[in-house]
Amino acid sequence: MEYNKEYIQGLLFEKITGTISEEDNFIAEQAIEQDAALREFWETLLVKMKSAKGSSFLSGLDADAAWDKTEPRFNEMSDSFFNRNRLLLYGAAAVLIFALPFVWYFSAPSDTALVLPEKIAKQVHLKTENGTAVDLSSDRIVTVGQTHFNANQKELSYTSGNAGHKEWATLIVPPAKDYRIRLSDGTQVWLNAASSLRFPVQFGPQQAREVYLSGEAYFEVTKNPKQEFIVHTTGPDIHVHGTSFNVNAYEQGRFAAALVAGSVSATTKNQSIKLKPGQEAILERGNLQTRPFEVQDALSWRNGTYFFHKQPLSEIAAVISRWFDVKIAWQTPEVAEQTFTGEIDKKLPIEVVIANLQLSSGIKAELKNGTLTFR
Repeated sequence: MEYNKEYIQGLLFEKITGTISEEDNFIAEQAIEQDAALREFWETLLVKMKSAKGSSFLSGLDADAAWDKTEPRFNEMSDSFFNRNRLLLYGAAAVLIFALPFVWYFSAPSDTALVLPEKIAKQVHLKTENGTAVDLSSDRIVTVGQTHFNANQKELSYTSGNAGHKEWATLIVPPAKDYRIRLSDGTQVWLNAASSLRFPVQFGPQQAREVYLSGEAYFEVTKNPKQEFIVHTTGPDIHVHGTSFNVNAYEQGRFAAALVAGSVSATTKNQSIKLKPGQEAILERGNLQTRPFEVQDALSWRNGTYFFHKQPLSEIAAVISRWFDVKIAWQTPEVAEQTFTGEIDKKLPIEVVIANLQLSSGIKAELKNGTLTFR
């Protein structure tokens, strides 16, 4: 996904000052996860902002004073233009006021080591709102604020103590990994490789239970008729009252929610579809549609197997990239559109997976320096 640099800079400033909305924070988190350069900037910025220099910078900001200086320039414009675009201009002023010094922090040389070492980024890890990164690759109990996290190599659970529902954390599962988390209401979520889940450490008593998913996950939601459970994605949202379902939302514009049991609705701004068990909602040219699905195909990833039936090689290659942490290159782009049927076993070495794929499909592929090239 491509991001507008100035827009993301504005979101990162709101994030570090604690003024960002949940929706914008989801966008910012995705950009951070998907853009290595932006991630490095963000981690460096967290270090800078925790320093005395950073604290002084933040405490010296006065948005009202900055707006007072900027507003007269806008008032010089025609009334009709200003009135039509008042909110837009206010937002632009805020971005300029905040982003310009922000850019300086981006470009200033780093004088401190990064918060998130590469060895942690390669492991399943948890990021808290204050920027703390917790490596979950081994058994451990970690306390962050009022929350006690209990982790092992396959599952994370926690007790939130007196933590408020405004405290959030993000579980990040890198390529080649998978992981499970038990949320504060007992809901269990299995996350596939290259996925992340943003969640409040404590659901508010009077509010819907809301989480944000990037990638693919299987949910077993604890029933609570008084509190709806909502999964936000970059595409449609899923509204739940207690059920089991799978959501695949790796790419913007591609979406699939498969219902195993219970009842859920997939919703967009203009459309809402209620699913029955055995149905899945997909996004076709921006519109939600339903179709039956095979449980084995939709959920086999939890057992480390991926079944594909007459699927383009481009989609199969995307799974190989996420499961084996390799980059994909196409020497002959037309090959990407060819369709194949078969399965991939995540537990096998990638060399065996490639050999099996070549034998069954007749295509040629070479793995070199972490890049799998199809010819």
